[in-house]
Amino acid sequence: MGAWEGGPVVVFDTETTGCTNGDRVVSLGAVRLDAALEPEATLHLAFAPGMPCHWGAIRVHGMSDAFLAAHPPFAEHAAEVAGFFGGAAGCAHNLAFDRRMLGGEFERLGLPRPWAGEFCTMRGWRRAFPGHRAGLAQASETCGLGREGSLHGALEDAWLAVQLLRHLHGLAPVPMRLHGITNSPCLDALAAE
Repeated sequence: MGAWEGGPVVVFDTETTGCTNGDRVVSLGAVRLDAALEPEATLHLAFAPGMPCHWGAIRVHGMSDAFLAAHPPFAEHAAEVAGFFGGAAGCAHNLAFDRRMLGGEFERLGLPRPWAGEFCTMRGWRRAFPGHRAGLAQASETCGLGREGSLHGALEDAWLAVQLLRHLHGLAPVPMRLHGITNSPCLDALAAE
């Protein structure tokens, strides 16, 4: 594919209540990369969606309705998320889904999507490796990478997409900096002690 020429980029992943247009984002994981695709910062948030998760979604991400209800709604973090993107390009594995879901959260608030330009690592993978399986898990395995557990975590999946983006542009993997959800009410309780 050649060198990346897209400038700074935020690679992101969403976990959701389900897959329909009416579903909501329950977790966002994002990794901001500079124009050389070197990691700069991460963001990992969870949100109260205001609706129950479909049982199939809970099987994917493992977050219960009770756990999510303890978090703030997306609206309380919209400015933080927009600031994190800061107009950089947006990138995701299966971008069409994540664009629809995260973009829908901004649309509900009457706000524009906070990214300019887009790149889908799944589409890039299919172009670079025709005939190979292009799901995030399968493409990551081809690069010698994989999830630490069986559940999908938004930040871990964003990091896997970072590795695929770097691989597609001839760069070696970088260490993944995984951490918990930063807006978790559990953190507030620990800070108060």
